[in-house]
Amino acid sequence: MARIGLYGGCFNPVHVGHLAAAHGAVNALALDRLIFIPSGNPPLKGNAGLADGAHRLAMLDIAIADDPRMEVSPIEIHRDGPSFTVETIEALRRDLPADADLFFLLGSDCVDRLPQWKGIEALHAMLRFAILPRSGAADATHDDRLEKLDLPQVDASSTQVRAMFAAGQCPPASLLPLAVADYIRLHGLYVPQAERACA
Repeated sequence: MARIGLYGGCFNPVHVGHLAAAHGAVNALALDRLIFIPSGNPPLKGNAGLADGAHRLAMLDIAIADDPRMEVSPIEIHRDGPSFTVETIEALRRDLPADADLFFLLGSDCVDRLPQWKGIEALHAMLRFAILPRSGAADATHDDRLEKLDLPQVDASSTQVRAMFAAGQCPPASLLPLAVADYIRLHGLYVPQAERACA
């Protein structure tokens, strides 16, 4: 029986923290595959400052190129309108083995918003939430349907990476894979619009 991880998020951009969590989850949950699902238009976050979906897909492809267990799904990027996880999982299940065990990776800082998710009970019936530790987040994993992963935390955030690019700095390899940094510079992502126009 296949064990498949599903890792949703904005990945704006993907950074070493995301990758460390992904590799840690693959090992901790004995996953056969892990599918990154970059969000289209996340209903609870909005899309201000969100890089185009094609760029976020490309950066993920670059970041995981050396790991055959990992792949990227464009399902939410290609969907019009808000992206609801329950609809995404229902669509993905049609192309996954019927008896697959599904695990949805979720940061501990998002657990308190789970009751607001559309179709949350249907999601609980289809998969198990695997909770990734996040610094500063309260331990909200009292629900026995949530599986807490004991993984080391990497001090990196997409907000930090974007701020460095906006300030004309290049994040170090400890924050961002070099190939992803090169892609961001090549395409002028995360710099103020005025500077991009004058470049």
